[in-house]
Amino acid sequence: MNFNFISLIPLIALFLYGGLYLATTFSKSSTQIQERNTFKGYLAMMMLWSLSAFLLLAGIDDHPTFWFRLMAFGAVGSAVTLIRFVRSVTGKRWLWINWVYIYGVISFILILFTPLAVKFAVMENMEVLYEFGPLILVIAGPGYIVNLLSLFQLISRFRETDDVIIRNRLRYLILGFAFVLIISLINFTPLGKYPIDIAGNSITAILISYAILRHQLLDIKVIVRKSVLYSVPTVIIGTLYFLIISFALNLIHVTSDFELFGFSLFVAIVTALVAQPFRDKAQSIIDRLFFREKYDSSLMLERLSSRTALVLDLDQVTNMILKDLTETMHIKNAAFFLKRGKGIGYYLSAQIGLEPFIKIRMSENHPIALWLTGHKIVLRKNELDVMPYFKSLWRKERDDLQNLNGELFIPLLVKTELVGIFVIGPKRSEQGYSQDDQLTLTTLANQTAVAIENARLYKIEQDRRAELTMLYNMSRQLVATDDVEKVLRTITQFATISTNVTYTRILTLNESGKFVCRAAHAVRDIEQNMSIGKVENEVIQAILKSTQESGKWTILEKNVGFSSEELNQALFLEMATSVCIYPLQVVDEFLGMLLFGEERRTQREPFDSNKLQLISLIADQAGSALRRAYLHEQLEESLIETVFALANAVEARDTYTEDHSARMEELVVQICIQLDFSDENIQNMRWAARLHDIGKIGVPDHILRKPGSLTEEEWVSMREHPEIGSKILAPISKMATVSPIIRAHHEKFNGTGYPDGLKDEQIPLGSRILTVVDAYVAMTDERIYRKSMSPKDAIEELIRNKGTQFDPKIVDLFLAIVDENSDGKKQSAQILS
Repeated sequence: MNFNFISLIPLIALFLYGGLYLATTFSKSSTQIQERNTFKGYLAMMMLWSLSAFLLLAGIDDHPTFWFRLMAFGAVGSAVTLIRFVRSVTGKRWLWINWVYIYGVISFILILFTPLAVKFAVMENMEVLYEFGPLILVIAGPGYIVNLLSLFQLISRFRETDDVIIRNRLRYLILGFAFVLIISLINFTPLGKYPIDIAGNSITAILISYAILRHQLLDIKVIVRKSVLYSVPTVIIGTLYFLIISFALNLIHVTSDFELFGFSLFVAIVTALVAQPFRDKAQSIIDRLFFREKYDSSLMLERLSSRTALVLDLDQVTNMILKDLTETMHIKNAAFFLKRGKGIGYYLSAQIGLEPFIKIRMSENHPIALWLTGHKIVLRKNELDVMPYFKSLWRKERDDLQNLNGELFIPLLVKTELVGIFVIGPKRSEQGYSQDDQLTLTTLANQTAVAIENARLYKIEQDRRAELTMLYNMSRQLVATDDVEKVLRTITQFATISTNVTYTRILTLNESGKFVCRAAHAVRDIEQNMSIGKVENEVIQAILKSTQESGKWTILEKNVGFSSEELNQALFLEMATSVCIYPLQVVDEFLGMLLFGEERRTQREPFDSNKLQLISLIADQAGSALRRAYLHEQLEESLIETVFALANAVEARDTYTEDHSARMEELVVQICIQLDFSDENIQNMRWAARLHDIGKIGVPDHILRKPGSLTEEEWVSMREHPEIGSKILAPISKMATVSPIIRAHHEKFNGTGYPDGLKDEQIPLGSRILTVVDAYVAMTDERIYRKSMSPKDAIEELIRNKGTQFDPKIVDLFLAIVDENSDGKKQSAQILS
């Protein structure tokens, strides 16, 4: 035997490939069994190659030619086993593979048992002298072709896949196999007498080992961990045990074998009990030093398991998990998809590391959701690429998956129901996920699924409660009024708050069939800019008409589809990113449109199925309330028409009052304008002027038409007409402010009037105006029992009764108006002077 430095090279290669073989055999790798077995076949052939080279170079016996031939077959056999391994890696089915196996068998016979490949080989001065046979190229050539084909297939697979794990595995295999192929060509040169090819094999083994340790080609960590965790404490404990035994035997003299055995057993038990805590401590230290990531992952599981059980806020739970997970395991991105409800699918609830405000939703029929529901195990990205089940993914679904950048899709299961999907992105180190990593993530998903589901259900319940409370409050407000404008304002206010949008607008059709904004409410003070009371822009009228005809909602987004700058302005998309147009209708009666604008950008869809369901409930209540208000408005219009008909009847009965109310109305409006009355108050005063004597409908004709002075009893009856008129108007809500004006229009400024004896500011301002104008018009009217007074005399009468019957300020204002409008302007000026 001639053991030297040269023979050490194949020995190192033998140990390297032997170690890889054991690691492959005992590792719980995530690779398939067939792939591992074919890889073991390749490693076995490399071991044979290295072993035969060692036996040749070490001069174990006197048969160097046999060992050289066996080494040559090792090279050919490695090519055959390599193509078999590549076939299992790529999943290809080659019909010609059987010819490669036949070639391997023929080569085995020709190389080992004939001189056609190798004639002889001898060792001289640590050099191998050999001579190839005539068929060496015929035998070795196909082996090189097979190796080249293997490399080509591995490179093709490397280019095809986007899976980081697979690419890392293939990268080092390609480098190693290519290096073996190139270095083996040296055997056909004068340098072939040195074991350069075996040294190349050793380098290849080192590359594969690096791939195992760096990129989880195999789960070698499991073997290393168990070795370190059990061998180190065992050596320490064993050493301590023998030291204790030796020390004890020196102190205590044992006379028999039985006593020796009993004493040794006692010391062993005590040592084991005492040493166990130290062993646990040693295991913890080793975990920290050599398996930090796994140690941190275990702590993370304990931490999150205890924390998530105490939190019911869904966003807090999911964000807590994502933050802790990505920091502990150094993951680029992760996300939770949670179930929204039956038939709704899964929405992106929380994410970290992705684009902000990314909006992705998976339906319940999404292939990934269906696969996870059926298999209930982790789905890897590379499986998405190769499994036929996922070939049916739509382009949009594939784009969404690309944006998610997910490496693992983990089911969140409660009992057997899929309540969510846990999407894990790649590691920052670009390493793949080992079996231990997947186990950690699956455990985390299982531990937190119940907590997430509880938080999700709690949030849904809280949202439902808030929605019901808001709907209840809205219904109470709507029931409390029949005024159309108040109903419209109440709807927009509660709709904005309930749906948590930026603004709400209500549009109705005008007489010409165009949509007009009737009311609006926003979360901030922008109502004045929302075109209330204005006809909608023509660019949106067509969209509104289309929504009206379809009877279904429409959602428009800023700068999406047919969106234009003009449309964006018409929909107020400068203050919102999305608008939902929802028709207001009761049965088949169309009432208008609800427009919801949302400016906040979130991961979730601004108008998802849950929000649309809430909008539907609001629209139902709003439609019913608005229809009721319209009916009430129509009823009031009918009542008002009836009231004016009564007023006309009164004027017809009392001929002197013909045109009396009309002239009063004109003068009253002029005073109201001077006093800066609002349009609504001016309208009320118009009605008061026209209807101030409607109560005379209750005065008998013989009193109303009597040409002479009235008796005391007749005056009692006549003085009831303000109260009768007030009672006629009081039930009509639009006349609610007119009724008290009419009741008090015969009150006197000094308190001597009727029916209530009010004075000064107690008398409504409208009544004080009516009193002055009514007195002036009455004095200038022709009566049955007297002729009309001249404007001059009427003005003198007003001035004479300032402060007693009339409000002085109103009289002065009225006289100024009369000066401008009447023919008695000069007489009034002379009197005042």
